[in-house]
Amino acid sequence: MYRSRLKWGLAISTSAFALMLAAAPVAPDSHSGWLKSTAALAASASASSSSSSTAGGGATSNTSHSTATADGAGASASAGGGATGHAAGATGNSADSSTTTHAAATGNDTAPDTSTADGTTSASFNSSGAVESKVDLTTVGTGAAASGAASANSATSDGTTAAASLTGSSTGTGEAHGHAFGDGESTTASDPTSAASESSADGDIEVSTKGGGSINGTVAVAAKGTIASTGTDGSASASSAANVNLSAASAADSSASALAHIDASSDGSVDTTERTASSNSSANGNVTANNSGTDSSASAGGTGNAAAEAGIDGNTSSASSSVNPTVTVSTTP
Repeated sequence: MYRSRLKWGLAISTSAFALMLAAAPVAPDSHSGWLKSTAALAASASASSSSSSTAGGGATSNTSHSTATADGAGASASAGGGATGHAAGATGNSADSSTTTHAAATGNDTAPDTSTADGTTSASFNSSGAVESKVDLTTVGTGAAASGAASANSATSDGTTAAASLTGSSTGTGEAHGHAFGDGESTTASDPTSAASESSADGDIEVSTKGGGSINGTVAVAAKGTIASTGTDGSASASSAANVNLSAASAADSSASALAHIDASSDGSVDTTERTASSNSSANGNVTANNSGTDSSASAGGTGNAAAEAGIDGNTSSASSSVNPTVTVSTTP
């Protein structure tokens, strides 16, 4: 009885195995002699890129987007793009922006590999010379890679300059994101008995990463102004300058940011009735830097200077002020 059941079970198992072999596409292996599967494998790949740029009216801006996907062994894709812009005005006024992106993916049998890169920049001189850059990178899968860079620069006729730049990459499964902003301004005024100058500089940068992401960036702003009174009965002059410099970097699961504000002002004047001279100056600065995670750093610094002089008859006055705050934070593996 037991042997009968055993024979019957073996017969069923052998028949099922034969049916499986018959249903599966197989061929003999020339090296081992064993049968090997010849089932068809599917693979696909896709990529796209788009960029745009505008310039004019005292400003320029551009964007770039690249994406790539590969699914299955033997599949690969890549895409890249870039855009630049230049705006020019009166002597000393200019704005430039540039963005590049690249995405690549190599497929495997496990899961689709995808990468996306985006970059945005803008620069202007029509108001105060503000600049802004932004980079966003995302990759999924061991065969994914993305990179991007964005930079913006401006210069105005009053001597103000600003620059913001970012460069990042991501490989495997990861992310890299960054935003950088800078703005500066200088104003002056005078009349026959007085002169005044005021300058300010602001900057902000934030970067963050996950997994195989890495990104770094900088911001630099400089503003200055000098003026003198226009009269002949006594004299007055005023000057001011404000500068900020920021940097931030991040890799792996980390983030970093930096912020700075500097302002400086001065004024000088004479009283042609009382025959007196007066001068005033002030400077203020605030900087902040933060970081978190295992691999990140940030620094923020700035300078502010102001000075004024005035004189009438034998009476003279002068005043000056300066600030120089700085901070640095870092964490390394």
